[in-house]
Order: sequence, then structure tokens, then C-alpha cells
Amino acid sequence: MCDLNARRSAILLIAVAALCFLICGSAFASCVITSPLKSKVGNPIQMVKGEQRLTFECDLDHPHIFHFPRNFVNQAALYRTEAPEHSSQKPEPVQQDELLSARQAYVLAAGSTSYHLDVDAQFGRTIHPKISSVPDYQAFNTIHTLTLSAFVGFCFALSIYVGVLGRSMRSYGFYSYSFYVASAGIFFLLQEGLVHTLFPQVLFVNSLQLSVFFAGLTIFTSLRFLDQLLDFKALLKKWQRKSLQYLTCLVLILVSAQLVLSSDASMEVNKLMSKLTLVIMAGILSAIIYAVYHKVHCANLVLLGVSIIVLAMLARFYLKDYSPFMQRYGLIIAVTIEALIFAFAAAQKVKKLDDDRMAAFKRAATDPLCHILNRDGWEGAAKVLLDEFNHHGGFITLMFIDVDNFKRINDSFGHQSGDDVLRIISKILKGQCREQDVVGRLGGDEFVVLSYCHSRSQSERLVKRIQHRFSDLVIQTLNAQIPVSASVGGLITDMPCSDLEALLDQADTLMYEQKKAHQSAMTQPI
Repeated sequence: MCDLNARRSAILLIAVAALCFLICGSAFASCVITSPLKSKVGNPIQMVKGEQRLTFECDLDHPHIFHFPRNFVNQAALYRTEAPEHSSQKPEPVQQDELLSARQAYVLAAGSTSYHLDVDAQFGRTIHPKISSVPDYQAFNTIHTLTLSAFVGFCFALSIYVGVLGRSMRSYGFYSYSFYVASAGIFFLLQEGLVHTLFPQVLFVNSLQLSVFFAGLTIFTSLRFLDQLLDFKALLKKWQRKSLQYLTCLVLILVSAQLVLSSDASMEVNKLMSKLTLVIMAGILSAIIYAVYHKVHCANLVLLGVSIIVLAMLARFYLKDYSPFMQRYGLIIAVTIEALIFAFAAAQKVKKLDDDRMAAFKRAATDPLCHILNRDGWEGAAKVLLDEFNHHGGFITLMFIDVDNFKRINDSFGHQSGDDVLRIISKILKGQCREQDVVGRLGGDEFVVLSYCHSRSQSERLVKRIQHRFSDLVIQTLNAQIPVSASVGGLITDMPCSDLEALLDQADTLMYEQKKAHQSAMTQPI
């Protein structure tokens, strides 16, 4: 019984295997190149510059797509050889229609058919022609088109973003980044044949000269951007920076000139540009490493981005016969990563410049002794507060504070103690006022406070609080306990006013009236 079951299982397995073989055999598709060298379609084929013919035979059970990159082709045409109705006649080739695609693509008919492909190549190179089923090719072409379109859209979005940053910073270096990313996007748009799908009749968009031009423009603008981002002017010696600039200018001149030259001359320019590019990349990489050593802001990020590009370029040169995918898409992936890194570095640079500008403003607007606003800083902030008051209404409160007999404090306790008194007074004022109030030192022992209040009672409470705080004050310094008083002139108004000096004069007058009252009280006999 067991032997019978085993025999049945074996027969079932053989039947399933035979069915799979028949199914696979019915789906089998083969194309063999017969000239100039015999090989299977899919193996690398060395093309030469100029016109040539590739002959191959296919045995297909259903239509397939024959395709290869178009970025080296001037013109190409595929012909199918059909047997005539009368066998005595010579077979006539029938030209196959080219598919509108980013790649050079043609439909191969089902059955046993002979084809020949006539190609006029712009330059000699190795290609990997492929055959794919129609659904597979449609999926491949859709993914390829969407991926490259997304990459180009990403490049243009980044170029606009950083261009806006450059405009806000009034920096041509950031404009260079925008041109760099846009040039890289256009270069790959041309190289991958996407422009052909938009302008199939314009042969120039598929020319080597145009691709080389945008490759050179990418190199030129990348250096201009890095020069600004890492401040090569301050970092490098003059001859080092000038050498990099002259080399990139030479590249730009060469790629511009080759636009009007023959394809042979353009190919020579391309070879020379490749060598110059390696020299420029070596110089830029050395400068970036030097910037990292000196801890230049964002240099680490830039080094990471450029290192990725260098690795991708090496893969492009040395892996072309080992990994066609990396040879074709590796640089696109690297440029995408580098562009993101550079955009982040640019944003960090803008933030640092803003922080530096704000720090410089604070240093210029802050009194170094008391660490509150100096006269210029206070006037600038006070005008902003006055504009808000004039627009929304309410009550403006201006207090003018002058330390009584400050010269006596300096004479009796020393200038160091006098400075300590001023510092402590400024701390008291900041403690008594709100965060939105503008506190400053006009100079010497004169302080001012501007406050925007919503009611008169709120303003009056603020003035009385500060007057009371300075009416009977003892300040402890390192040397002594110093009795201190200050005269406070408080001006409260709800009338719109844009003349800050007029308000200061009124508050100053009120302060002197209070100072005279203090002096009169001190001179009266007990």
C-alpha cells in the first residue's frame, strides 16, 4: 500500500514538472545577436562612433519590447525582415515604429523574425540592449519616468528654496547653489532622455554637446556655492582660491565653446573636462578637509556630501562593466543626497548668519556695564513700542530716573562702588518692570523706562512702584553699604505721539521737579 502511494506521488510530481516545463516553454523568449558578434541580447555590446548595423534574430511567443539608452544616439532605426508572398523574391525589410519613451524602444513581433538595427552613434561606448515583455517594459518605463521626474522636480524645488534664502541674505553664493542644483537636474533630464519625450523632433536635446555644457555648468556653480558657504576667501590662500576659480572658469569656457563644435571636438572637450573635473574635485575636497580641520561652520556636512559624490563618480568610471544600475543611477542618487545635505547646510549657514547679526546688534545696542539697552538700542526699541501705542491706543508711560548725588558716591566710595551701584539699579529696574517694557541707560547715572499700558491706573501703579523702590534704598557693594536715592519723573499720556525726544524732555522736566523737591526736603531743618 505504501509502495502504491509512493508511485502515485512520484507520477503526480512528474506530471506537475512536465506541466511547468510546458508553461515555461510556452513563455520562453529568446533573441540572439548574429552580427557583428554573436551573443545574446542583454550582453554588453561595444558600439563605435558613426553608422553601424546590429543584426539579431528572435523567437518570441508574444510581442516584446527591444530597448536601450538613447543618450549616445544621433539616429537609430529598427527593421524587420519579412518573407515575401513569392519565395523567389528577396525579403524586404520593414521599418518598425519607435515608441515615445525615455529610451530607444521598439516593438518586436511574435514568432521567429530577423531584425537589423541601424545606429548612428555620437561616440563609441558599451551598451546593454534588453528585451522585455510589454507589461514589464511599461512598468519599467513608468517607474523610470516618475523617478527621474521626481528627481528633477526635487532639484528645481530645492533651487527655488535656497534661492529665496539667498535673496533674504543678499548672498550670491546661495544663488550659485540654485544654479548648481538646477543644472544638475537638467543634466540628468537630458542624459536620461526625458526631454526627448517632450520634444521628440528636436535632435539637439539629445546631443552630447548639450549634456556636456550642463555638466560643466554644474561644476562651475558648485564651486561658487562652496566658496560662499565655507568662506574660501578667508580660509584659503589667495593663489589656492584663484586656482580653483580659474580651473572652473576654464571648464565653463570649454563647455560653452563645444556647443558650436563638431561631435569629435566635443568628445575631446568632454575628455579634457573629465580630467579637469578630477583635479577640481581633488582641490575642493582638500579645501573642505582643511575647513573641517579649522572647524568652519557646516564643513562636516559639506565633506559628507562631497564624499558621496566622489564615491559615485568613481563607481561611474570603474563599475560600468560590473553594475549597469550603479553606473546609470548611482550619481543621481548621490546628487539627491548631496543636494539635501547642502540645502540643510545652507539653512544652517543662514541661521548662523542671523544669529551672528542678532548678536552683533545686541552688542551694539547693549550697555556693557549694566547689560541693559544703551541709548541707541533704547531709542530703536522705544520707537517700535510708540508705533504700537499710536496704532492701538491705550496709555504710554515714560519714566526718567536719575541717581541723586551720584558724584558723591564715586568720591566717597570709589568708582568701582559707583559702577556696582549702577549695575544694581539696572537690575532693580528690570525686576520692577515687565518683560515687554523697554529699559535703558542713556549714560552716566540716567536711566529710562518706556511702558505701554492699557489703563491709566496700571501706568500710575508702575510709576509709584518704582518711585517707592528708589525712595529709601541701601545698596550692598563689596566695599560698603551705600544709601542711594533716585529721582523719578513719570510721564503718562494717552495722546498719540511720534516725537520721542519731546516725551523725553517732558519726563526729564518732571524728574528735575522731583529732584528739587528731594533737595528742599533735605535742606529743611528738623
